[in-house]
Amino acid sequence: MILQLQRPWALFAPLMRPLAALAGLFAAACGAAPPAPSGPAPETRTTDHFVFHYPAGDGAAVTTVAARLEGEYARVIADLGVAAMPQIRVTFYADHASLESATRASAGVIPPSASGLVTSDTAIHLMSPNAPGWGPVAQVAVDAVHELAHCVSLRINARIANNPRWFWESVAVYEAGQRVDLRTLSYMAAPTPPAFASLNTFDNGRVYELGYSIAEFVVARWGQPALAALIAANADTAAVLGLPLPDFEREWFAFVRDRYRL
Repeated sequence: MILQLQRPWALFAPLMRPLAALAGLFAAACGAAPPAPSGPAPETRTTDHFVFHYPAGDGAAVTTVAARLEGEYARVIADLGVAAMPQIRVTFYADHASLESATRASAGVIPPSASGLVTSDTAIHLMSPNAPGWGPVAQVAVDAVHELAHCVSLRINARIANNPRWFWESVAVYEAGQRVDLRTLSYMAAPTPPAFASLNTFDNGRVYELGYSIAEFVVARWGQPALAALIAANADTAAVLGLPLPDFEREWFAFVRDRYRL
């Protein structure tokens, strides 16, 4: 189970390793380019939409991650209704201390189990899959797509980061295909659903388990464009969908109970 500690920062989305559906740690700091990682001078590779900075020895992993990001790029931006994005910098770190040092000015102190974060709509930071205790590269590639969705969400609305967290993470989990079989979650057998407000706290990792189904419900009921509309409106379901949040929660629960045979 994910373990997330409550922190004084307001706009963070810690992403912890124990859960397969990994999210990112977001610090709402836009505009300034992120500093380069500490340690040996990184290598650089540029693709159509990304520039990668990475430690020597990460070349093969970067090839895998770059292929996944470029392969998903057009779909993700189309899903969220964005015509194009600026070039996105993706920086890999050989150890967690380097990640913390490079992002401290924007993110402050980050938990030791956080595997990545975004610091703007054009900056993704990830632990190297070759760093001891991190990886595998296939999971890092999925994490990178999750972070790409965060970047695109920020392009739509610079105030969306964790505002609210339940929807911010749902979009990224959905776009990265991080589906969890809800039948495996004992708490989903309860007669009432988890309150979305509880998913907004950083010590509650259930958003990474439920997020796919929340976005899935939106798309199934209102179509793909509703995701972008909700991002732009900070998930104001009453304004965008004509459904106040308590009603939205109840109808989502009915949807997943039927779809997942709960």
